[in-house]
Amino acid sequence: MRPQGPSAGGGFDPKPFVREVFSVTLKRLKATDIDQEVKERAISCMGHMVCHLGDHLGAELQGVLAIFLERLKNEITRLTAVRTLTLISASPLKIDLSSILPETLSVLGSFLRKNERVLKLGTLACLTSIITHQAANIKPAALEPVLSELPGLVDESDIHVSQVSVSLLSVMARSCPSSLSTISLSVLPCVFRLVLSPLLQGAALSSILDLLQALVLSNILFLLSVSC
Repeated sequence: MRPQGPSAGGGFDPKPFVREVFSVTLKRLKATDIDQEVKERAISCMGHMVCHLGDHLGAELQGVLAIFLERLKNEITRLTAVRTLTLISASPLKIDLSSILPETLSVLGSFLRKNERVLKLGTLACLTSIITHQAANIKPAALEPVLSELPGLVDESDIHVSQVSVSLLSVMARSCPSSLSTISLSVLPCVFRLVLSPLLQGAALSSILDLLQALVLSNILFLLSVSC
């Protein structure tokens, strides 16, 4: 209905159709007594509507975001909700997520200690997208639930998870540098231990080099040395 990127345009006006599609999708999104697959598709469909047509939803947008937060807290729908929030946070429409951000970050932080690897990786991708595109609405304290879980993820036992976690730290260093004032006592020692691992190579090594560069450019290493 409304392409984004190089293929955008074509003169099609989606506005006359938005209300009808939104109302039927919202009905399915709110329903709790429907098939699991329908629940997931309703979340995904509404996520695409918010991503592409959020500027047409007006006051109803905040209600939809609140529903997404509820689906995020539900074990059955949380993975789909994580992927949907990843999509919405990166929307070129710059959707304002400030009303759900603090609680969303807290819930996402709790997912990082789960044993479900797919959920863990999806959560790291979601956090990276949110911090990249919503940094102006994030207070440093809101990221504490995330930072407290990262030391357990940076380890040679899972190099890929370590790589994605370190990449998230790099994004924090660039977008929310003040949130990393205490990493010298938490996750940074884990990063240095990983540097010594014989398994470190390729993309994981590049992610650590990128992190160190981000820390230097944002003067965080100086602040860390002072705090130590």
